[in-house]
Amino acid sequence: MASSTRQALAQAKADASAYLGSDLSFATDLFVVADAISGSTQLRGILSDTSTESAAKNALIERVFSAKVSSNAVEFVKKVAALRFSRSIDLVVVLEQLGVHAAAATAAKTSVLSQVEDELFSFLQAVASDRDLQFALSNKSAQTETKLALVNTLVGSKAHAVTQALINQAVGASRGRRVAIVLDQFAKQVAAYGESLVANVTVSKELEPSQIERLRSTLAGTYGQQVSLNIEVDPSILGGMVIQIAGEIIDGSVSTRLQNLKLQLVKASSSINRS
Repeated sequence: MASSTRQALAQAKADASAYLGSDLSFATDLFVVADAISGSTQLRGILSDTSTESAAKNALIERVFSAKVSSNAVEFVKKVAALRFSRSIDLVVVLEQLGVHAAAATAAKTSVLSQVEDELFSFLQAVASDRDLQFALSNKSAQTETKLALVNTLVGSKAHAVTQALINQAVGASRGRRVAIVLDQFAKQVAAYGESLVANVTVSKELEPSQIERLRSTLAGTYGQQVSLNIEVDPSILGGMVIQIAGEIIDGSVSTRLQNLKLQLVKASSSINRS
């Protein structure tokens, strides 16, 4: 996932926090929207094009989805469509991931997150160990309704509604992907929701409790989940802070700024001497 799409996903997760709750409908609404956009090249192109005016995007979203999903979902999709994506298909990918994120939030709020994780893993294992089942669920010539009927026969009322929604999405909207791979991705996203991100923070001096809480809140909003802080004091950075989180490094230290300034001055001096 390219940088602009990663940033869009992080921003969308932060925006989604106001819509998450114990109701699964928001998650399934996002799946409906993702599937519809995936199936229409024209719709996907317009909504992911940064040159399309916001008013035109919003009007299109209203026209296509207002009768299919909730007003909250329509409102949220407008916010997502306003973000920048590296490729048009990334809009679909992000909406689907947000649907999984919302489903995990529902499971967490209703205290069934561990159950959903276990059920997804069990179904994944069943698919991975049965070649006939793999073929039946991944067969491109088979009707989606037939595949979902098979899933209902296998899972039925034995699994939680959140698990069923995630399995149905993985099977019904595989988009040429192997079902086992999609299920594995969904299972990892659900598992990750239950774990706090860890941010390693380096500062030049001790932070006040209020500063720590503000930093934690800001990072949680940016990454769309709870964040634990490991704080280390290192006077050599002179000021500011360095944050390592989710494979990224955010370097706002004074020492790095000074080093960058020094390099810029050296380059400028070399340029003048050559001229």
